[in-house]
Amino acid sequence: MTQDRISSRGWLNGWRIAGWGALLALLALPAIAMQFTAEVQWTPMDFVFAGVLLTALGTGFELAVRFGGAGAKGIGMAIASLAGFLTVWANAAVGFIGHEGEPVNAGFTLLVVAGALAGLAVWFRPSVMRWIMAAIALGQPLLGVAALWMMPGHAVEWGILVIFAGLWGAAALCFHRAHLRTAG
Repeated sequence: MTQDRISSRGWLNGWRIAGWGALLALLALPAIAMQFTAEVQWTPMDFVFAGVLLTALGTGFELAVRFGGAGAKGIGMAIASLAGFLTVWANAAVGFIGHEGEPVNAGFTLLVVAGALAGLAVWFRPSVMRWIMAAIALGQPLLGVAALWMMPGHAVEWGILVIFAGLWGAAALCFHRAHLRTAG
């Protein structure tokens, strides 16, 4: 294998190094901040959790590039990876409805996990992924409706739920477009 092939397509690709380096830098930020302020207090488990989430995000982008390419499928996979990361991160940090420990908030994380497992089960085929992403997009506001019933008196941040539903919907549209290209 030539040096050019290794550097352009292998582990030494500059984009891969930059991407994983950026995720590592994000993980290092709280550790650095803890040296300068008492406002940031992360435990070792916080770093483990963040490391797992950032690794999942990086892996999602790797899969998007490797199996999705530069077209609609790859973009859909990248959007879904980012939406999944942001959903779990925000939900664990403060919770979408009430505080992070409220039972309805587990539903948001379960949507992401179920979507990821379903995507793996169908090998990210656009014909199925568009429906998985659409189901997650619909699940966001449905969990808000469930919260109204399960948690009377708690405010539901509909704007946030709509933004996240929009992210999942954008991924669904990308997969739909990829399906139309392969089917047509």
